[in-house]
Amino acid sequence: MPLIFLLLDDAATLLRWLHVVAAMVWVGSAFALARLDLGMRPRESDPRPQSLLLHAGAGFRFSRAEQADAEEPPLNFKWEAYATWASGFALICLIFCASPRLYLIDPQLWDAPGWAANALALALLPLAWLAYDVLCKRSGLRGDNLLAALLVFAAALALALTCVFAGRGAWMLLGAILATLMAANIAHAIVPAQRRRLLSLREGRAADPADAQFAASRALHNQYLALPVVFFMLSGHAPLLFAGAHNGGAAMLFLAAGFAIRRFFLQRARRLGSDWRLAGAAAGLIGLALILSAPRALPEDHAAVESAGQAIALVLHSGPAEAQTIIERHCVLCHAARPEFEGLFRAPAGLDLQDLGKLERFRATILRVSVYSNAMPPPGAAAPLDLNEKQALLRWAQAVR
Repeated sequence: MPLIFLLLDDAATLLRWLHVVAAMVWVGSAFALARLDLGMRPRESDPRPQSLLLHAGAGFRFSRAEQADAEEPPLNFKWEAYATWASGFALICLIFCASPRLYLIDPQLWDAPGWAANALALALLPLAWLAYDVLCKRSGLRGDNLLAALLVFAAALALALTCVFAGRGAWMLLGAILATLMAANIAHAIVPAQRRRLLSLREGRAADPADAQFAASRALHNQYLALPVVFFMLSGHAPLLFAGAHNGGAAMLFLAAGFAIRRFFLQRARRLGSDWRLAGAAAGLIGLALILSAPRALPEDHAAVESAGQAIALVLHSGPAEAQTIIERHCVLCHAARPEFEGLFRAPAGLDLQDLGKLERFRATILRVSVYSNAMPPPGAAAPLDLNEKQALLRWAQAVR
């Protein structure tokens, strides 16, 4: 294997590690700070809003600052946010944009050249931020009305992406776009407002309430976007969802469920109690998305029989050899010890399907991604399996013990 391929593989591994670690710190700290802030209440001995945190055997009391020393360094988590976005963007370029026909292109939706698919995918990141920023600044909406508009905006993005890109790429891009909104909120709204707030504290001036409200609104949006972002960035492991016939509708339902879940916990943080209607709505939305994504049952073998010759062929089918032929026709271009597909230097997910023994071990995975969904082969890389081929693979998998 050429050295450059080994280096690229190592780079992807390290970027994934950085991406996950930075995201854990960023999202975890944001959730914790929101809970501390929303839970602040005055005490009898001190009228200032404050929260008590118990951690590692010690107690910490938090309250809003009224002043700051000239050289006192403030704590924030902007670099974790930037590291999360930068590592995610690098992974998009290194993996998805490097092989657009594997991840982005579905010829039945848009038979685009690779450069065009990559250009549109990357251009959507800043364009979506600009549209969202205009929505926040120019629409005149505030509070829950603006939050509802954000949900509609994200849902429209989900539907549009699944009408243009292959399912796996569309769901990943949706997560990347929403993460871009979050990181841009940090860079262009929250951090500048924090700088102005720090300056006013050091100078002993009252902070601009409109400025604080503006930053708080964007921070709240990040709270609602966080759960959908995490879900869609992990969706590559769920072929029944992203490759389903109704993947756009399923994406919109998961978005709404993420918003409902976060609202449930934010209300608890505000000490407003548990609104089980929100929890029920989230469960219902997720259940509906799963139903919408459920694989269609394959017709019984006899339903496809139109002649005596076909009936005999079904009885005398070659079993493993037939399955091997189908796999070789559709899958080993990528899933081989030495893949022939351009841009691949090893079998994706380590699945080498040229060996019949390995083929039998991976039969459950093959059924999940190729028979009960259309995730594999990627629509831009190879022709999809027809009904007879899917039935043949199903018979083979059921016969294996």
